[in-house]
Amino acid sequence: MCSVLTVNQPPLQPGSGQYIQVLATDPHAKVLLAGDMTVNPGIWVRQALATGAASFGRYANVALERWSFQQMLDKWCEITGKRAALVPVSEDTWTQLWGPAGTELAWQFKFGELCDPWAPGPDFILSEELGIDANEVVGFEDTIRGLASTGVFN
Repeated sequence: MCSVLTVNQPPLQPGSGQYIQVLATDPHAKVLLAGDMTVNPGIWVRQALATGAASFGRYANVALERWSFQQMLDKWCEITGKRAALVPVSEDTWTQLWGPAGTELAWQFKFGELCDPWAPGPDFILSEELGIDANEVVGFEDTIRGLASTGVFN
């Protein structure tokens, strides 16, 4: 699914009826979104193989979207009709919640705020070069809508 949602949705805060997503990052930090991982990786693989030698030895981002954590949560709220808040916390608080693995994830969040490790460069092949049709790719919104239609957020 996506990193913004714990399991399938943010945890429900008892008594408030609101969901709360706690993250050790800036809510406006943007990340690449891969969308529906049951569909999209296959599109990239198919197109990398179809492209042949031009794609060999190059990296491809299996993503067409770059959204902030806040944008993702806002879209989740819009689709599910549920209220939610994103609460940024310090690395120390995150580590208290998640232990040593939390520290590592907090560092990954910070790294993502400071630079874009997936910025296209000479070793990357763009989705356009692979001939990927953006209409075929299942983006974040459609992924959340698809999950919502199964009742997973009820």
